[in-house]
Amino acid sequence: MTTSHDPATTEHADSSPAAPPPPAPPASDVENQTAASSTFGAPAILRRWKREDLLKRGSIGLRGLALVCSLLSFVIMACNKHGDWKNFDRYEEFRYVLGIAILSTLYTGCQVLRQIQELYTGKETFSRLNIAVFDFVGDQFDV
Repeated sequence: MTTSHDPATTEHADSSPAAPPPPAPPASDVENQTAASSTFGAPAILRRWKREDLLKRGSIGLRGLALVCSLLSFVIMACNKHGDWKNFDRYEEFRYVLGIAILSTLYTGCQVLRQIQELYTGKETFSRLNIAVFDFVGDQFDV
């Protein structure tokens, strides 16, 4: 029993007619560009630069506010002298909180000075990886 596999005589039950080719994408008009085409090129780069500059300035502002708050907390706790049992120098917990306020003020002050120096010179003093690690570790201890 031999069977011949002639493609002309064999019919496929699931064969369908050929689908028409997909329509070609519309040609872009170079002179009248739409908003969708402005996601690339110079306008997108300028928007990115403005956004990064705003983030840097906002970060300096927020760190400056944190510096003022930590300095204020340090000064208030250091000047807390009421006498007798209200004198917090007797309590070990007060010394701990005062030490944390000192460290917080120093850390935040160093960060503000570093960011101001980078903003005005345009150069980074440390690599981005080192700054990210230092920010993360310092912010964990600065809570």
